[in-house]
Amino acid sequence: MYLLFSRVAFDQNMRRAGIYLFPALGLKGRHFMISSFTPFVSLGVCLMLANSTGAETIRTAVPRASLNYLSIYVAEAKSFFKDEGLENETIVIGGPAAIAAVVSGNVDFSGAGGSGLRAAAKGAELKAILYQTEKVTWFFVVHPSIKQVADLKGKKIGVGLIGDSEDRFSTMFVERNGLSAKDITRIPMGTSSGARITAIKTGSLQAAVLDPGGMIVAEREGLHSLAFLGDLFPLPFQGYVVTDKKIAENPAQIKRWVRAMVRSLMFLREHPEESSDIGIKKLQLGNINRAMLVEATKAYTRAFVPGVPGVPSPEGIKNILEYEIRVPMNMAAPLPPADVVESMKRLFKQ
Repeated sequence: MYLLFSRVAFDQNMRRAGIYLFPALGLKGRHFMISSFTPFVSLGVCLMLANSTGAETIRTAVPRASLNYLSIYVAEAKSFFKDEGLENETIVIGGPAAIAAVVSGNVDFSGAGGSGLRAAAKGAELKAILYQTEKVTWFFVVHPSIKQVADLKGKKIGVGLIGDSEDRFSTMFVERNGLSAKDITRIPMGTSSGARITAIKTGSLQAAVLDPGGMIVAEREGLHSLAFLGDLFPLPFQGYVVTDKKIAENPAQIKRWVRAMVRSLMFLREHPEESSDIGIKKLQLGNINRAMLVEATKAYTRAFVPGVPGVPSPEGIKNILEYEIRVPMNMAAPLPPADVVESMKRLFKQ
């Protein structure tokens, strides 16, 4: 009998992105097989192959256990890390603390991509190795009385902080639809989606920027999604960074980690229901139930690059350098791509 693996389409897509799943196996044709007399022996062979070298223990830090980072938990639950010989421990830690942890070596991979790039611009030896999305994942949610952008004139819009990416995207959105920044008032609301939804319902705000989960909750409570802000232009989002030292000393581990994560992102897009079952167990969801999480997951994957996710487009890289580094840091000119992100392509050509 044979234990049959049909992975050709997946492997071809990954190769187009420069990520090689099975080069060392010398495989030819559409499938590869492990032969055996019985399915039980086949299973035993697989287990011996999986465990013969021993898994490397790694630690990955994410800013929060939210839908934006469901992929890391899917990769664990579906054994994508184990398939790569990795035993991953996920730690929830964000911002400067996450950057300090990766620089010190206490974690191997950090999901604080924005903070990491700005630290790199100041001299930290960090590089981005993966971006989960090609676009921001935010939705522009409004009170039911707001039917079009023109109705926002003189109204209040909730963002995270004045001057942050949510603020910039909100301003760009209204400007591209006939209003000016002076026509709206932006109100800093912190990170709570619930607070923004309540503020719109009570009239303190007329609109707010929400992530996919918040958008689904808002619509269930009678509010309306006016636009997906990711459609404005590509801005790769939710990046992961590692140290230059790890890139130099252990590129093979990085490749294996990225392969597991890319498989997870693809699984998320192709199997939102099963991914949501994992999310219900692992994420901090508040009042989001399974059905809502499935819809939110579908909305989230709308921000993925077509085909194989992970490596941003050239336009996306340009926008990262502009809107995630130069603008918030008030730099006269953007950094060269190689200083912070272009290492992704070079890494997978090695």
